[in-house]
Amino acid sequence: MMNRKEFYEYVKDNVKEYLPESYKDAEITLQEVEKNNGLKLTGITIPNGDQRIVPRVYLDSFYLEYVIGKDVDSCVGDVVDMYIEAQDKAEFIKMGVPDIFDYEKMKEKLQVRICDQEWNEERLADKVITEHGDFTAYYAVNLKENEEEVGSIPVTVSLMNEWGVSAEQIQADAMTADRKRGVTLMDMNEIIKSMIFGEEPENLLNEKMDMEAMENPMFCLTNKAKMNGASLLLQEDIRKQIGECLGSDYFVLPSSIHEVLILPDNGMFEVPELNAMVQEVNETQVERQEQLSDKVQFCDGKTAVMENAERREARLEKEKAAEKAARETAERVARETAIKTATLMLKSKKLSYEEIAEFTQLTVEEIKELDSKRTA
Repeated sequence: MMNRKEFYEYVKDNVKEYLPESYKDAEITLQEVEKNNGLKLTGITIPNGDQRIVPRVYLDSFYLEYVIGKDVDSCVGDVVDMYIEAQDKAEFIKMGVPDIFDYEKMKEKLQVRICDQEWNEERLADKVITEHGDFTAYYAVNLKENEEEVGSIPVTVSLMNEWGVSAEQIQADAMTADRKRGVTLMDMNEIIKSMIFGEEPENLLNEKMDMEAMENPMFCLTNKAKMNGASLLLQEDIRKQIGECLGSDYFVLPSSIHEVLILPDNGMFEVPELNAMVQEVNETQVERQEQLSDKVQFCDGKTAVMENAERREARLEKEKAAEKAARETAERVARETAIKTATLMLKSKKLSYEEIAEFTQLTVEEIKELDSKRTA
């Protein structure tokens, strides 16, 4: 059995046998590509003539099929089938390429994508980005977009310079385009029912919900196509709208790049528990390139301010400790001042114990004790 590298080279050396005659002079190349969250895949490109858009087919899944028993030449044939299909789609996308440098035509095709900043530093190096706490937003132009798939190109710094616009302008226009793609907030229980019975869950974004009447309330925020919808979380007015729907603060669980889960803060959940749950789901159920983050967020339902839930708890504990220390210091200073004042009043011998106690907020017994010590 061939190892991974040998398999990739075999595909490269034999793929022309399955391609049309027009590809006989194609210079076939293998390239390792870094995808979302540091995932690295090996792709094959087969340029045919002077094509402006050359698709890339990733070979990793084909190698897994080979490992579990599929004939290697059948795998090569499958690679070609996928490549031809991708080439047909590329021809369709190519129709939009001449306009790629016309920002006015492209801005309605913009889309916000988000990822975990710590996981994607190298990948984002040449992209237009804006930072949002634990998340980094980057941007794409969707040249082809329907309910089943999206064909897009990333917005690089060089493309932004060609457009002659700022990153802030790109962010604003991309968020506007995202709103037009539809914003949905759905009850997770209804989503599960829809998988069984086929009925589309109700969009609850404009509803005022009674959390006490709901059992285990959990909601899903995404777009209508349910593709790359997690980025809607970055829009302040949407976060505020969710707070109004829930009537409370809430936690945000970054379940994938396509959606996030919303949990009302009803006192039932501990942040370490939520972080552990997200980490386990990422490790066992979400493909690496579709993972968003493992950092749970907390959102104020009224102000829509969002922050890392774990750091928020640490900040609140620190503030609580500081407030306690300040309160204890103030009480100590006030008592010391009261004792000094009472001592001076006792020296004057003009006021009774009761009058001094009332003025200084000390007890009569404390005043008597002070006087006893003073005369002694």
